Amino acid sequence: MSQKLDYETKLGRVLALDENIRYAAVCDMEGKIMTSKSKGNSDLYLSPEETQETLLHAAKAWKSRMRHYDKIGKGLYTLAVYEKLRRVTIPLSSGNLLLVTIDNKGGQKQIIDRILNEVNYADYTVG
Repeated sequence: MSQKLDYETKLGRVLALDENIRYAAVCDMEGKIMTSKSKGNSDLYLSPEETQETLLHAAKAWKSRMRHYDKIGKGLYTLAVYEKLRRVTIPLSSGNLLLVTIDNKGGQKQIIDRILNEVNYADYTVG
């Protein structure tokens, strides 16, 4: 199975974890979107180009953090909180990044924990 199909399967599993998860994408460390999925009933706030731009910034930020891993340990995830949603960025064991957007309807800590469990313990993208 190709890595893209593996990621598409993973994104489907992530979206199914909770009704408040709106969008998920995998990008490489250059910020290039490899694959993405959204729930059919979710209005996306950003255009594909704007999402690509945010992923470029996220990838640059992760590269910057990696310089300090030997002192503070590996980054587990970042959380950006906005008025309308929350965005979680998680490094994958394959070296790519997972971006997930969540509605601000409550339960975000539990949702993030479920996403981390899916990524860390059911990560079939190791290759």
